[in-house]
Amino acid sequence: MSEPEQSAAARGLRRRERTRATLLAAAELLVSQRAPEEIRIEDVAAQAGVSAASVYVHFGTKDGLLAAVTERVLGVATDALRAAYAADTSPLERFAGVGVAYLRLLLDHPVVVKYLTASGERGPTTPIETEVVERFGELRREFEQSIREAVDTGAIRRVDPELMSFFLFGAWNGVAALALRRDALVLPPDRVETAVIEAGLVLLEGLIVEPSDP
Repeated sequence: MSEPEQSAAARGLRRRERTRATLLAAAELLVSQRAPEEIRIEDVAAQAGVSAASVYVHFGTKDGLLAAVTERVLGVATDALRAAYAADTSPLERFAGVGVAYLRLLLDHPVVVKYLTASGERGPTTPIETEVVERFGELRREFEQSIREAVDTGAIRRVDPELMSFFLFGAWNGVAALALRRDALVLPPDRVETAVIEAGLVLLEGLIVEPSDP
């Protein structure tokens, strides 16, 4: 292949990758707003500003598109939270950092809240929902371990790491879900972030062990 041909092929690949990313972002937005059965290929294409044919070219079917959205979100969630778990900081800073990372994930990808809320209300009904629940179950257990390390090193008061991980997981998801409401109880994402930060500071103040504490 000549150099001009290679250059043209590279441009074509980059264009396809951009289109795919645009379609995934459009589909993720729609899934955060509607039930999967209410979403049409044409809706995704219109949101992305491309033809419906492009969706079929890249993903084959609507199920293929939704599976790709799930794979993308799970990848982002896993990378973000495991990076926070593995941070080269003190156990206390790592514990706080996980909270920041999870909140950022929920605000940047509200579809996570939608997936977890739907499956929590009626149980997983599709392979996609089952995969989401299983992955976040793994991440919740890893968070539990980070709390245990903070307790064992004396960085925070003695609490039950399992119960604390479930409480914080439920609290973050519940507050983040307020941004998705369509009634008078809606809370804009920036206010959700402020609320969680303020509550988190109060929580940390109560958990941190002072030198004079028994």
